[in-house]
Amino acid sequence: MNNPVELRVFFSMFAMHLPTLVICLVAGVIILLRWRQAPTASLWALLGFGLALVLCFAMPIGQAVLQFWVFQSGAREVRMWAFTAFSIMGSVLHAVVYAFLLVAIFAGRSKPAAAVPLP
Repeated sequence: MNNPVELRVFFSMFAMHLPTLVICLVAGVIILLRWRQAPTASLWALLGFGLALVLCFAMPIGQAVLQFWVFQSGAREVRMWAFTAFSIMGSVLHAVVYAFLLVAIFAGRSKPAAAVPLP
């Protein structure tokens, strides 16, 4: 990404991810501060927010590079599949983020005690 146009495209796409980036950073700090209270859940939450943080950078970079690659030559029709493949991959990785966060919710919970029947 040495081209000013590519950088402009990256920053315009990156701006959409700024709220997620801020939340991931805040969540990471909170998770690390409360690690001792629930280490198993914290690990899963850190994996989820960590992957979301990586995606905040990887998705705009990938989109900018992909857009430049697809539109740089006359073979646009042949390369258009790359947008679909990239979007599917991004969607799957976001689903993995949600799966990690779901596991974090239930990780380390104890089973409820059996209910005692009332007379």
